[in-house]
Amino acid sequence: MRAARRRRPSTYLIILALIILGLGLIMAYYVNSTFENLRYDARIINETGIIRGAIQRVSKLALSDSTCMYRHVIVEINELIEQFVSREVGYRHDGSEEALVNGLLNLRSEWHVLEHDLVEYQDAPTEVVRLAIVEKSESCWEAANQVVLTAQLATEEKVGGIRLFYNILLLNALTAVLVIVYVLLYVRRRLEFESSHDPLTGLFNRRTYESTMESELARSVRYGSPLSLIILDIDHFKKINDRFGHRTGDRVLVNLAGEVLGSIRETDSVFRIGGEEFAIICPESSGEGAYRLAEKVRMRVEQTSFDTQETETISLGVAEYSRGMTKEDLYHDADRAMYRAKENGRNRTEVYSGRDQ
Repeated sequence: MRAARRRRPSTYLIILALIILGLGLIMAYYVNSTFENLRYDARIINETGIIRGAIQRVSKLALSDSTCMYRHVIVEINELIEQFVSREVGYRHDGSEEALVNGLLNLRSEWHVLEHDLVEYQDAPTEVVRLAIVEKSESCWEAANQVVLTAQLATEEKVGGIRLFYNILLLNALTAVLVIVYVLLYVRRRLEFESSHDPLTGLFNRRTYESTMESELARSVRYGSPLSLIILDIDHFKKINDRFGHRTGDRVLVNLAGEVLGSIRETDSVFRIGGEEFAIICPESSGEGAYRLAEKVRMRVEQTSFDTQETETISLGVAEYSRGMTKEDLYHDADRAMYRAKENGRNRTEVYSGRDQ
């Protein structure tokens, strides 16, 4: 079990936030576009209905031989049609909307023929013109109905397309849920990380050392497997801080942590247990095996170039668990062996024996 590597979730959060923003913009555009299209179709249906009703009214007035003058109604119809049709001139349409524009233009054409007959009939009423008015009024009625039907069909298609809006809304909601869940998981993971890891080196801290050692001791007792502990300390670390400053000292600690991590097995665990002191728990490892690992770490550190541009060394103590020991006993034995390494000249590894008191 190695020290956990830090991850930076900000990139994922930014990506998810951009997805939400993009979906929101697409949804806003789609809603606005759909609203405008529906309002456009509603205006066509409404104004076509007004035109159709006016044509019906003027035809009725003409055919009833009413003495009422209906030229003003003809003028109103022309104004409605021209005002309505002129809004479509030069406007690009496709599908049903193109058919809608063609229907409006056809309605205008049919109306102009009827208009001519109405004016003629008012000036000189004849049966021939009367029959022509009946025929052309029906044609106008059918043209107007076709425009309304086309607009209704287009509206129904657009209303059906609103399902896409709900799909986008659902996708947006799911993405937002992902962000919330990710943030919650990240916060929990971050809190767990900060409570179990050293903020400088990223190694496990003293608190995690205590709980891990208890678990490993229990496992060693249960299965009768060997367990060893290595305690190591940077030689003359105070001189590094005094000479180069605490910032350089911190970098030395970070670099040392990396070197130790690069030397151990997957099953081993590294901890910063205080200042420049580190611990390595070695499950399934005898004192002899832990000694070889400690020497591997020591030589790797000795060959590493640190920020001080000088050779930095460490002293290590090794102790093997024996039945009946507590975790405090094991730590005391490894720590005592480490101090014996310092007393014997530093940059060396010592294994605890019963003679170390």
